[in-house]
Amino acid sequence: MTHTRIGLIFTLCLGGLATAATPVFLDVATSPKGSTASDMFGDIGKVCTNASFLRQRQTSGSVESLELLLDNQVSLAFVQLDVLKARDQIDHDPRAGELKTLLPLNFDEIHLITKQPVVKKNIFGKTTITGITKFSDLKGKKLGSWGGSVVTSNVLKAKAGVAVTILEFKGREETLAALAAGQVDAVLSVVGQPADWVKALDATKYALVPLDIPQAALNGFYKPATLRYPQLGSGVGTYAVQRILVTRDFKTPERRTALLNYQKCTLSKLTELHETQGFHPKWNEVTFKEQDWPWFK
Repeated sequence: MTHTRIGLIFTLCLGGLATAATPVFLDVATSPKGSTASDMFGDIGKVCTNASFLRQRQTSGSVESLELLLDNQVSLAFVQLDVLKARDQIDHDPRAGELKTLLPLNFDEIHLITKQPVVKKNIFGKTTITGITKFSDLKGKKLGSWGGSVVTSNVLKAKAGVAVTILEFKGREETLAALAAGQVDAVLSVVGQPADWVKALDATKYALVPLDIPQAALNGFYKPATLRYPQLGSGVGTYAVQRILVTRDFKTPERRTALLNYQKCTLSKLTELHETQGFHPKWNEVTFKEQDWPWFK
């Protein structure tokens, strides 16, 4: 056997080994840095070392994340369940129904933020309140939102039968600026409490107000919840929507194996996710048992 032939065989062997060892990388869409989805994705990566094949891609929220997944620009996405259901049941997009739940996660609360109502009392002791004190007060008013919260706003509008005009903004800062400037009468955001940016709101200027919508009107989309921000109005009645990690129904063995191993590891680490100091507090609400979309299996 010549040296040239031996070298060729050696090269081919190395090439085969390199190909076999090439890892599968999949992109996962999360909400922006500092969001519940982004934080929880990072927490999973700390307890499951087999998560290194997932690369994070931050988005503006559930709508963009779902769009990227449906357009095959990412392989997984953290999305609000109402956004996914709306795409399936309202938009009748057949691609949405083909997605699978890799992990059913926490419930994110609906935050309805307004300027502090003005309370006045006349000389006869009669009190009048000017401003928004509950969702139904938004009739004929303007509601600002962004990302997946726009879908939530539209679902609530339809279910409650409140004629509110919904304005979509690019992001949180633009929406809050519109509220401060009086361009909208309230802001609606779906975010897991306690949200740092909500806690940072000036309580002398802003308030959290309740969603006075009958539960029967929202069954299948939302469940009752309570907001607890002492400085903004503790014990505010609201609703919450589940956030899930969804993926395409992959058939290729290497992708299926990688995702199933990631799923298995995360499910087995629930206690660690609950108890590790510094992890997102929303982990304490996760059971992996509340699930309303077909599993990836």
